[in-house]
Amino acid sequence: MDSVRFGDVELSYQLREGGERVVLVHPSAFVSWYDPLVEQLMEYSTLRYRRRLRESDSGGYRALTVAEDAATCVGLMDHVGWDTAHIVGHSYGALVALQLALETPERVGSVTLLEPAVRGISSSEQITAALQPVIAAYRSGDKAAAVDGFLRHVCGDGYRAVLDRVIPHAFDEALDEADLFFRAEMPAVQQWSFGAGEAGRITRPVLNVLGAESAPRFVDGSELVQRWFPRAERLTVPGAGHLLMVQNPTASARGLKDFFSHHPIGRVGPPDVR
Repeated sequence: MDSVRFGDVELSYQLREGGERVVLVHPSAFVSWYDPLVEQLMEYSTLRYRRRLRESDSGGYRALTVAEDAATCVGLMDHVGWDTAHIVGHSYGALVALQLALETPERVGSVTLLEPAVRGISSSEQITAALQPVIAAYRSGDKAAAVDGFLRHVCGDGYRAVLDRVIPHAFDEALDEADLFFRAEMPAVQQWSFGAGEAGRITRPVLNVLGAESAPRFVDGSELVQRWFPRAERLTVPGAGHLLMVQNPTASARGLKDFFSHHPIGRVGPPDVR
């Protein structure tokens, strides 16, 4: 992997040149989840990256924001010479994708939202309550229990068997990145503010993706996205939950390719999706 530094932010990234350009965004702990999907997108140029922050002398991390992560993504696109790309974001990464489309629409050909970690849904309070034991485990120093608890919450109890079969190193990578995830990325989600007003300013085509077997919170989130973007295209990935690009990368890639083909980057003045 190559690397580049922007101030106290260091990115390690993988670039593969091919056809139309696709940037894949994810929390640093779960970047490898894109591996099976990338293998299905061989006719595209793909760019994915892991972001790390320099720790302070006290061992902590400064606050992160979704807007800063979006700017960092643009900086990486500049670094590799990409002016525009399809932006694909999963979970937290989908929030970054939305922020990119909001702040730098000229860099965004289209936006694909793979089960975004949106707030403001009916189950928000239950989600917060369910994550309290996870956060408590992390604060007690049990990173493995914290990562396991978080992934059980968002992906279901059977997540580990899926990851170990398809991406055997994925859980260990998540452990390695747990500090940044719990100390900086999760708080960034909680501080992110986005609603109908911001959605109304986004004019790039949107693909709203949901796993057919996903938890109710992601179903609620998908419906919220559709209210934000009534003209967004929808894709339901069969046989998959929040790990949709790992559980069914073929169907995920097929849907993305179809969406990209209808919204080529070379098109001038893409349609308004509001």
